[in-house]
Amino acid sequence: MSSPTPDALLGPADVRDLAAALGVRPTKQRGQNFVIDANTVRRIVRTAEVRPDDVVVEVGPGLGSLTLALLEAADRVTAVEIDDVLAAALPTTITTRMPERSDRFALVHSDAMHVRELPGPAPTALVANLPYNVAVPVLLHMLETFPSIERTLVMVQSEVADRLAAPPGSKVYGVPSVKANWYAEVKRAGAIGRTVFWPAPNVDSGLVSLVRRAEPVRTAASRKEVFAVVDAAFAQRRKTLRAALAGWAGSAAAAEAALVAAGVSPQARGESLTVEEFARIAEHRSARNAEEHKEPVQQ
Repeated sequence: MSSPTPDALLGPADVRDLAAALGVRPTKQRGQNFVIDANTVRRIVRTAEVRPDDVVVEVGPGLGSLTLALLEAADRVTAVEIDDVLAAALPTTITTRMPERSDRFALVHSDAMHVRELPGPAPTALVANLPYNVAVPVLLHMLETFPSIERTLVMVQSEVADRLAAPPGSKVYGVPSVKANWYAEVKRAGAIGRTVFWPAPNVDSGLVSLVRRAEPVRTAASRKEVFAVVDAAFAQRRKTLRAALAGWAGSAAAAEAALVAAGVSPQARGESLTVEEFARIAEHRSARNAEEHKEPVQQ
């Protein structure tokens, strides 16, 4: 692999000049805050443990700060960008600043939430500075859609990072925590200051590492069934599970039956349960449904 030129990465002046040339003004609507510090993007790549054989997918590449750092380290990078102007400009930025790696880059001009396939080899890693307003849905969609993604490192709002990595029993443990844990082992992987962005956001950022589970959660219930229990449990998180799951189960009594069968106290609350326990509840409810709808045996 040939080495890129030392100044290939974007610095503060490069980012501002590029934005000015394109007439780009970062918008709050799309949560655009461009990273302007080369040391930060290299740190993200190191923390993500990007390897020379990795096929990396990046969501929301913006002007290309992180993209260029990923191209230094990975075999291939595919960037998914929704913004028309940014998507049109990025290939030129890559070709201009890192011509020797440009054949290893691909662009998908689309909303990441609608992406179902990517060009080239299957992605092995996801590394992204995710827009704060859509971070969790985009992350979960990518993990579901591309099971080949083994390692993920995302930069998100610090509060979102805390929620994603929260253990059961934590005050901020909730739907994102459980659903992320369905796919992966999740942990906080560092903090990012506000000054490395342009414009500087009003919130702090955090890195979250997700390493896909070697074995999926063992359950006869589907992902959709498990996630339905999770959503119901946290929709009324102050209530006991017997009450919170009444609508989901059909009645409080049916919810209690599913909980007892799953070995979970009906008086417990969602914030105390592991993803495996949610899966057991879903399994017992789906088993009960199957029993209730079984065709009667003809005599």
